[in-house]
Amino acid sequence: MIALLSGLGFRIVQNINSTGNTFAKIVYQNELILMINLENNEYHLYDTVYKDQINVGRASEGVFYVPGKVTTEMTTLYEEDQYARDNSIVGIKVIVAEEKISVAYQESPKDLCELQKPTSSPLMPIVCLPNELVINIYTDIESDAFIPDSVLE
Repeated sequence: MIALLSGLGFRIVQNINSTGNTFAKIVYQNELILMINLENNEYHLYDTVYKDQINVGRASEGVFYVPGKVTTEMTTLYEEDQYARDNSIVGIKVIVAEEKISVAYQESPKDLCELQKPTSSPLMPIVCLPNELVINIYTDIESDAFIPDSVLE
C-alpha cells in the first residue's frame, strides 16, 4: 500500500514538474549521443566519437539508427528495411511513434531490448545492456533548453 501511494505521489510530482515537452536522451557507452523531442521528432546529434555511426536520415518518419556494441549482424533488418540496406547501416533501429520511443531492431543474446514496450515515462527507461545503450525520458526540459545542455554534457 505504501509503495502504491509513493508511486502515485511521484507521478503527481512528475506531472507538476512536467513542461509538456517529452524528450528521449540516448546514451551509448556512457556518452550522450542523441536527444529526440518525442512530440515532433526534432533531434540534436551530439558531437561525439560516435556521431558518424548515427543515421537520422529518416528522422521525419520517427526512425533513428544508433550504434550498438553487439548489434553487428544486420541480415534480418536488411530484409525488412530497404533504407538500412541501401545505406549499409549497422546498429540499432529506434522508432518514435505516438510520442513514445521503442527499439525496433537490435541484436543481443535474448533480444530483451526489443521486448521492452514503447515508453514516454521517466519511470520506464529502455535499457539494452548487451549493446551498452540506455534511453532515458525527460519531461521537465523546456523547449528552448533542448540544445544548449550539449555544452554541459
